[in-house]
Amino acid sequence: MSLEKPTKNWKPADIDALLDLARVMESPNFEIMTWPDLPDLEENGTRIVQMPYPEYNPVVGLIVQMLYESSAYIDPYGTLPEDPEVDGRPFQPMVAEFPPDYFPRATLNQVRRYLVLCTRGEKFCDGHIGAEFKRGSFPAAFARLRALRSEMN
Repeated sequence: MSLEKPTKNWKPADIDALLDLARVMESPNFEIMTWPDLPDLEENGTRIVQMPYPEYNPVVGLIVQMLYESSAYIDPYGTLPEDPEVDGRPFQPMVAEFPPDYFPRATLNQVRRYLVLCTRGEKFCDGHIGAEFKRGSFPAAFARLRALRSEMN
């Protein structure tokens, strides 16, 4: 499974494993990330400002790993047949917004693409997954995934 050879179907066992990890995030006290307060350093009389970065709950790393190392992987930038046109133009995942109200009607592959797209967003913007979690989109994607999984044979 890779960008060059994505899997066509998401295996139910892989969905179940991902949903098992996601249960950790449902705890009322769950903290997805923290931003460490990094002190400035000094080297040879020069002040060095350390840029902060998010420290994610370990479950996030496991979810990301599973998205890439199982049948969950899908091209995060690809348009799906079920994607609607937007103002007469093809849907573009890279510029689309995925608010929580997107997910109640999302298909399995749309949820799958969103989750992988979140990992790509994190590569380019520290804290992206945390922001998606806090606005409710990440939990909504997993809620939809759970509903879709319950409808499978």
